[in-house]
Amino acid sequence: MAHLRSEEVFRLFGEMANVGQVIYLTHEQHLCDIAKAIIPNVAIHELG
Repeated sequence: MAHLRSEEVFRLFGEMANVGQVIYLTHEQHLCDIAKAIIPNVAIHELG
């Protein structure tokens, strides 16, 4: 269930990105994977 909610959140972020910059911070790799699947042109920056 959480996976489906995360997908919907990233769909909304993708829509929001059409009108402005969206910054989402996480340490969860699986959320980055979901973002890549939902938003093909997403830019993910990894901090060392």
